[in-house]
Amino acid sequence: MFNEPFKWDKYVEKPRLVFYGIGLLLMHTGYYEVLDYSNNFVGFFFLTGCFLFLSGIFMTQLTWTKRFKRVFIPKIKERLKSSKNFNISISESQLAKLYDNMIRYDMVIIDKTSKDDFVRCFLEDWKSHDSKIHLKLKNPACKEFYELFKTNFPKNNLQLVDFIKNSDVLRREDGQPYKYDTVRNALTRNGVSKRSDELESIFAPFS
Repeated sequence: MFNEPFKWDKYVEKPRLVFYGIGLLLMHTGYYEVLDYSNNFVGFFFLTGCFLFLSGIFMTQLTWTKRFKRVFIPKIKERLKSSKNFNISISESQLAKLYDNMIRYDMVIIDKTSKDDFVRCFLEDWKSHDSKIHLKLKNPACKEFYELFKTNFPKNNLQLVDFIKNSDVLRREDGQPYKYDTVRNALTRNGVSKRSDELESIFAPFS
């Protein structure tokens, strides 16, 4: 064992240690239940102790199966994704196409926001780069852009507060950040913005 190369992968080893801890606790509890009621082999507490002990063994052995790495670990990684990014399910090619569509309708300041900036802001951790998305959208249009994004990519759990406030990646045409409360209430009186038709056209290829 000590001659084998070892690389610590927190997404594998930490869950494995948790399973070991639970397994050992179950084995410890089950073992003493079995000892205390060993004179009654069909009693409830004896059978419960056996079940706990065997469950503990199962928990410790499960971590070495291929299924643990192929199925369970990817699910853990998905749940433990950093909250410092949008955590959205969208490909780089889809974002690139969305960017091209927005440029076509003059909704992005191309001199300040490149395609790489656009993709980076959506997919990478917010603090890992200095890129910003400079939009030529007023508050109502920005809110509608967000709503259309959610509608056309429904598997995402993108929150408006992250999109506008927490990420700090969006900028208005004057270079200032959008105000969350203003954008949130932007479509209260009118359900659509002045650029609604253009925004619908931008997202049409994804619907």
